[in-house]
Amino acid sequence: MQTSTSTAETYLSLKGIHKRFGGSSGAFVALHHIDLDVRQGELLCFLGPSGCGKTTLLRIIAGLESQSAGTIRQGGRDISTLPPMERDYGIVFQSYALFPNLTVADNVAYGLVNRRMPRDQRRARVAELLTLVGLPDRGNQYPAQLSGGQQQRVAIARALATSPGLLLLDEPLSALDARVRVRLRSEIRALQQRLNITTILVTHDQEEALSMADRIVVMNQGAIEQVGTPAQIYQRPATPFAADFVGKTNMLGARICGDGELHLGGVRMRCAAPVGCCPDEDVQVFFRPEDVCVRGIEQHGPNVLEATVDKIEFLGAFSRLTLRLPDAAPAAPGGAGATGSALYADLSLNDLHELRPHTGDRLRLAIPADRLRIFRHACA
Repeated sequence: MQTSTSTAETYLSLKGIHKRFGGSSGAFVALHHIDLDVRQGELLCFLGPSGCGKTTLLRIIAGLESQSAGTIRQGGRDISTLPPMERDYGIVFQSYALFPNLTVADNVAYGLVNRRMPRDQRRARVAELLTLVGLPDRGNQYPAQLSGGQQQRVAIARALATSPGLLLLDEPLSALDARVRVRLRSEIRALQQRLNITTILVTHDQEEALSMADRIVVMNQGAIEQVGTPAQIYQRPATPFAADFVGKTNMLGARICGDGELHLGGVRMRCAAPVGCCPDEDVQVFFRPEDVCVRGIEQHGPNVLEATVDKIEFLGAFSRLTLRLPDAAPAAPGGAGATGSALYADLSLNDLHELRPHTGDRLRLAIPADRLRIFRHACA
């Protein structure tokens, strides 16, 4: 799948990017003919598990790897075969890659020295950047004297020093502890929006992607599964993989029994009309744990199920219940999330206080028809 954008708003365009490692015999294909347009000024996130090809794709954009086939255009210029030094980008790595023998100011100024910027202009630019990233008084210190979060800010300042048209971030926060990561991702996003710089972020952290990106590219096994806004990816996943990888998922086996109806857990339920599905066809039904309603459920209301509480996990602001349905078809091979006859439901503290569920209790629940999404088994 690919996203389409008008030529006017496209800053970076990838067409037919294919990457193969090794010879013709026993070659490993890392990327399968990637087509993607990146819009001017957006923060686009490559999201996927380890080995899905997201870092390889970033390195190809940077010229650190060469594609086996395909073209790359940046700002209307074909950069497909240009070396890294002739491409217009700044890059930040997971490891920061700062020079330990140089001061913070000299690290930031490194690219400016190579471009022979006059010393006075260079000093002014470094001071401007260190203020921009919140380190105005750290220029004379060395990287070893800074915290991990501060070192990453220096790496970002260095990447921005030459005013590149494109900023590449390769898992820049994964080496930091959780609290610093949350704070720094907010700072990076605010900085990116203030500068309006086109940015590509590589991450395997779904929360990072959802909170920072304008659009997310979900990747799996060298291919793009879906491109969309965080809300689109989370609420309307295009494939079972996209549904499972982003957020907690219920993926249950069901059977189509008519137009807009299916059997799930021994109950006939309404859903959005499944496109291309036939009566008696076995399918997968997707919905999120927070879609499950547990309060004010009428016994004979629409889409009402009864399930047994198998497990209760306290997760702070809510609790996650693992529930067992009395009768459900098995999910498709390779299906994800809760499968077979088990499902997850997220209950707020108010829900817990009112219902006071215990393991072994029978619980009545309902799933709104518009929250049910159908995947055919051929999609898995």
